[in-house]
Amino acid sequence: MTHRRAIALITLIACLSSPSAAQAAFVWSPQTGWIGPSGVVRDNPADQLEYAKHFFDAKDYKRALTEFKKLVKHYKNSHEAAEAQFYIGRCYEEMGDLYKAFVNYRKTIQVYPSTSRFDEVLERMYEIGNAFLAGKKRKLLGTLSIMPARDKAVEVFQAIVEDGPFSSTGELAQYKLGLAHLALGEYEQAVTAFEQLISRYPNSPLVDDARFQLTQASLKGTFRPGYDQHPSEQAVDELEQFVNDYPKSDLAPEALERLKVLQERRAEHDFQVAKFYEQRHKLPAAKLYYQDLIDRFPDTSWAPKAASRLQILEQRLP
Repeated sequence: MTHRRAIALITLIACLSSPSAAQAAFVWSPQTGWIGPSGVVRDNPADQLEYAKHFFDAKDYKRALTEFKKLVKHYKNSHEAAEAQFYIGRCYEEMGDLYKAFVNYRKTIQVYPSTSRFDEVLERMYEIGNAFLAGKKRKLLGTLSIMPARDKAVEVFQAIVEDGPFSSTGELAQYKLGLAHLALGEYEQAVTAFEQLISRYPNSPLVDDARFQLTQASLKGTFRPGYDQHPSEQAVDELEQFVNDYPKSDLAPEALERLKVLQERRAEHDFQVAKFYEQRHKLPAAKLYYQDLIDRFPDTSWAPKAASRLQILEQRLP
């Protein structure tokens, strides 16, 4: 061995045995196995995936998240990248950040649509949507937000409907989308969601429930005098159709009760309109409204009142 080569070998051994070199290389222990510095990525995606899963299985989700992200960054076109992207969602879910979990689950099936995890991703997204719908608070800037994240439930269920409409989770998400809009007071959007379930999944066991919930969406915030009566008219029509189509449904008794309440309120509105015209001496218009009330809502408490007023008007009209 030459003098120069001997010096080089001694220098190399000294570097490898120094604390700084040991810190920069992979370190092995019986408890953790081989652990490398945070910026190092394994030579191939399979090894990197196994390395990241080691931390996940050990419940070190922050370190696992870092390693899965490195795989996606350095080997984004590999087969393992789809699995790593899925596990990024799993890490966020285990750490309690459900919204970030949802975002990364959805990224899994959008970037890697052929992933074998497709159905599982939709199911996990669905459970996250249920959690938000139930009032689960979402993390905001590292802390829990004050308000429940029901608006995020809409986003999650809408994503499932768009990404997997014909999956086993699709029709469930469509129904829950309507419920989420109802919870937020977004009645027009709720009606649309329930109508889409009925048209897209006509054989679904959720159809009768969707019809009933559709009537509730139509019924909410209905008719004060002077406002457009189309929502209340739609609610009456939907309730009547529901009772006729599903007379043996468990929801039929409640539907009948709500129909009576709605008809009572609708009749009251028409009575007030008729009275308005009567007080302004527009008697033909008042007579028309009183008669229409009697014809359409004969079983309400307002029908006898309308009949009484109509009798008086008959005597006053030429």
